[in-house]
Order: sequence, then structure tokens, then C-alpha cells
Amino acid sequence: MTDWGRTALGALGIVACAAAVGIVHNRVSGEGIGITQHPVQAVSNLEESWFLDTPAAKKKWDDGVTFVDARAADFYLYEGHIAGAISLPVLEFDSVFPLVKDRLPSPDEEIVCYCSGFGCEESAELARRLTEAGYRLVYVYEGGWPEWSEAELPSEVEGS
Repeated sequence: MTDWGRTALGALGIVACAAAVGIVHNRVSGEGIGITQHPVQAVSNLEESWFLDTPAAKKKWDDGVTFVDARAADFYLYEGHIAGAISLPVLEFDSVFPLVKDRLPSPDEEIVCYCSGFGCEESAELARRLTEAGYRLVYVYEGGWPEWSEAELPSEVEGS
């Protein structure tokens, strides 16, 4: 075996050992991320059933469920938003929540949070903040604004 081959084999062995140690630690420590969980679910502590795809989100919208946009206000105003959605930028939650609380449904009614689609954690963070504020039926629309607008579903642009 060449020196390069031994080096590659050694590196592969180290990676395999590190992965095994990580998986074992993840399982027994109680602090790890659930490997079978959705990545956003893992960081947000939300139930998997609380994550909606586009057809499920559209059904909620058709049923009159309140949608809340977690993106910055400029995105909501100038890029557009789901028709009827309330702007509640998660990065400004503490200052904006008191201003929009009267427009939100009661804590026993459903709310759907969304942001900039897959990879955006703002909607999950907003859902977490709303559940901490007493809302019990909070969903996250994973596809968010990009999928909604691409599907040409009802939307609004206020800043145009």
C-alpha cells in the first residue's frame, strides 16, 4: 500500500471513530439532537406534526387560520406576503408582539408561522416564542414565502 493509501485509510478510520463516538454521545447524553427529527424540529422543540407543506398550509389558509410572517418588515412589505398575514419579525418579537397581539387569535386557536422557506429558522423560532407566550396550536409552514408565491397562491405586496 502506498503512503497516500495508508494516510487516506487512517483518515477514514478517524472519521468513522469520531462519527461513532458522536452518535453514542448523542444517544446517551440527553443533550444531543434527535437524529430522526426534522432539523428545524430538533432546534425548536416543536412536534413533527406542526410542520406543514404547501397543500397543508393552503388548507389552513382556506380554513381561515391566521398566518404570521416571521421575516423582517421590509421583506413583508416590499417582497410580498401571504394574503392576510400579520407581520411579526422574530428578531423584533419583544417590541412588535405587544403591537400586534390584538390582531392575533386567542391562544386556543391555530396560527401558522412562515418565513423564507427551507433552511430559514425564523418561523420555528417565532413558533417557539408564541408557544412561550401561551399559544398552543402553532404550526410552521416550511416552504414559506418562496413556495407560496411560486405556487401563485393568494398574496399581497404593500410597499409597491
